[in-house]
Amino acid sequence: MRLALLTTLFLTTTLAATPVSAQKDANNQVSFICATSRHSQSQKRVSTTFLWTPNGKKAMVNWTSVLAGYAPEERCQKVSENFQVAFNNGSLNYVTNAVQNGSKVICSVRSSDGACDTVLFTLRPKDNSRDILKQLNQLWLGTATTGPIQQSSGEAKFYIDIRQFLNTPTSNKV
Repeated sequence: MRLALLTTLFLTTTLAATPVSAQKDANNQVSFICATSRHSQSQKRVSTTFLWTPNGKKAMVNWTSVLAGYAPEERCQKVSENFQVAFNNGSLNYVTNAVQNGSKVICSVRSSDGACDTVLFTLRPKDNSRDILKQLNQLWLGTATTGPIQQSSGEAKFYIDIRQFLNTPTSNKV
């Protein structure tokens, strides 16, 4: 009886997890999704924007508090969608900083001297957008010594060429 229960539990768990992995492998595409992960400091489950590539998945941003009335789960979903839209429309060649509607943002651009094409996410007023871009770059290149960026959400422009990252194996598979 216990063996049957354990077998059923195992198959249910395996089958529930298989479609996402199988779909990612079958499509062999880049995808951005919102899921939960364990926060390294608090050990609590938090909403996290992940990048899925044929080479694996990588946690990009942990969402831990409300910003501008949006709960972490809502921000995670929206940011994941924004990254996917930018990738799909071909504007995710570079990532840069900008100011839109008085708020600091991280956005995608088609060329290294281009203007913001797709806003990826809004920063907190206290955040330094150049520092956030450097953290993203380190994360994407596998040189980050910490996990994903922690976000509860007149500077110099700084561009990151994301194209090379999308085609290299991930170093911090989750």
